[in-house]
Amino acid sequence: MKYSCVLHAALFGAAIVVIQPQFTVALSPKQVSDIARQFTIRIDGESIGSGIIFERKGDKYFVLTNQHVVNNVGRYEIHTPDGDRYPVYYSQELPGLDLAVLQFTSQKNYSTAKFGNSDQLTEGITVYAAGWAQIPGLDQPSYQFTKGDIRSRLQKPDKGYALVYNNEAIPGMSGGPLLDENGLVVGVNGGATPPDPSTGTVLRLGIPIKIFVAARGNLRTPTTQQPTITQQPSATQKPTTTQQPTRTATQTSKQQPSAESLISSGGAKAQKGDYQGAIVAYEAALRMNPNYPDAYFQRAVAHYELKNYQAAFEDLNQVVRLTPNSPVAYMNRGLTQDLLQRNQEALKDYSKAISLNPDYAAAYLNRGALKNELQDYQGGLSDLNKAINLKSDYALAYLNRGDSYIGLKDYKRAIADLDEAIKLQPNSVLAYSRRGFAYRQLQDYKKAALDYNMAISIQPDYASAYFGRAFVRRRLQDEQGALADYSKIISINPEFAEAYYNRGLIYRNSGENQKALLDFQKAANLYQQQRKTEYYQDALQRIRELQSTKGS
Repeated sequence: MKYSCVLHAALFGAAIVVIQPQFTVALSPKQVSDIARQFTIRIDGESIGSGIIFERKGDKYFVLTNQHVVNNVGRYEIHTPDGDRYPVYYSQELPGLDLAVLQFTSQKNYSTAKFGNSDQLTEGITVYAAGWAQIPGLDQPSYQFTKGDIRSRLQKPDKGYALVYNNEAIPGMSGGPLLDENGLVVGVNGGATPPDPSTGTVLRLGIPIKIFVAARGNLRTPTTQQPTITQQPSATQKPTTTQQPTRTATQTSKQQPSAESLISSGGAKAQKGDYQGAIVAYEAALRMNPNYPDAYFQRAVAHYELKNYQAAFEDLNQVVRLTPNSPVAYMNRGLTQDLLQRNQEALKDYSKAISLNPDYAAAYLNRGALKNELQDYQGGLSDLNKAINLKSDYALAYLNRGDSYIGLKDYKRAIADLDEAIKLQPNSVLAYSRRGFAYRQLQDYKKAALDYNMAISIQPDYASAYFGRAFVRRRLQDEQGALADYSKIISINPEFAEAYYNRGLIYRNSGENQKALLDFQKAANLYQQQRKTEYYQDALQRIRELQSTKGS
């Protein structure tokens, strides 16, 4: 953006699962999403994925997920909807099915999912997928919710995957719920079809919830010995990853990891900052299935984090090829085009994403921000208005709409939007810096200085904030303060031509002509390299003036 373990069988054997009757009135997509968000959890560790809180017994909660999400030996933790984290102490698996059940302990009250009747899912029925996924440009997984339709049911499902649907499911959403229009869980999302030979289209696969209900009595412990649990988390202390024991692998040495489990383990490496290791895992998945869009998508995320935008673009090209109706694929390919300064191509991709999903707030945000960069401030304002209408707490949209108003010289409205951005993200360096600029235009230099000071306190190496503060200090007759700021900028970024130029002006005004001459010469050299002809000529004129003064 501009500015994704052992449970004893007895614990399950006596439990009764109630299949909820279908309601007669469908809920709105937002209502279904709000329900799903309460019990859809994120799983992190040696692999990543999502899960469904479906049962509580005392202070023990049980989570349904895909077996491939927790396939690798290692430590796992559950992130609950309120942001708390809990270690996974126990897990069980279902033979022949890509399903596993995890347990965590908490005295908090978390919502549990209600199961619907998956037998009623026939072709054309609307379903929703929910889960947590990693998106390029975001530093942490985010909750995702997509709408689609059942395309078919498989008579001989592999690992339980009988449901075929056209929802967009982003890597990381494996193990998350598939819901009907009443907010009832009717399946577990987790797989993908091979590409259609004629169209290249990839559909999604889910396991009907009835399969889990029928088979849950067969839950078994993993095949290898589990560690002894000697300490449970405190009822009052939030568990941390350092308390977690190692969960035993649910695969034996004879079993090979699936493409899905490789993608999950790659995602875990990426979350730890090991993007090269993640890429190795994704490439292994692609060797198993050269047309797996999830592997291309996740590899694009890793390349993005490594700032290899061309490689990310090429991977997203493959995602678009394999999922031509995916708004997420077009939006993220647009982001890479944007970063590669292919502005018109980026606009086309953002627009395509919006045509596929007219309620895609992030696509409006990115298109509006790019229009601002192209000085189409009215166009940017229109897109950012739409983003905010769709998502009223969208801090980045307020920040970029503030830029639209600055471009339109409506500084009071800009400040109002930047106030809102700061309220939503109190540590937004960009918002403080942009608000400082707006106050500068209104000649309220004291408020501008406060904002630049705040930006610097949050990010001490933010050169742009020092540059803005130096401007304000000069207006407040604090030449020495401005001089210190320009010198700080140069120490942070030796290629910041304007810092040399403006420091040169201060040296010239104070009679330190030799220092001024050196700064103007450095600025001129940088302007020439940056092809800023007008600024280059101006710096040369300053040099000539100083040289003529020296000669006289």
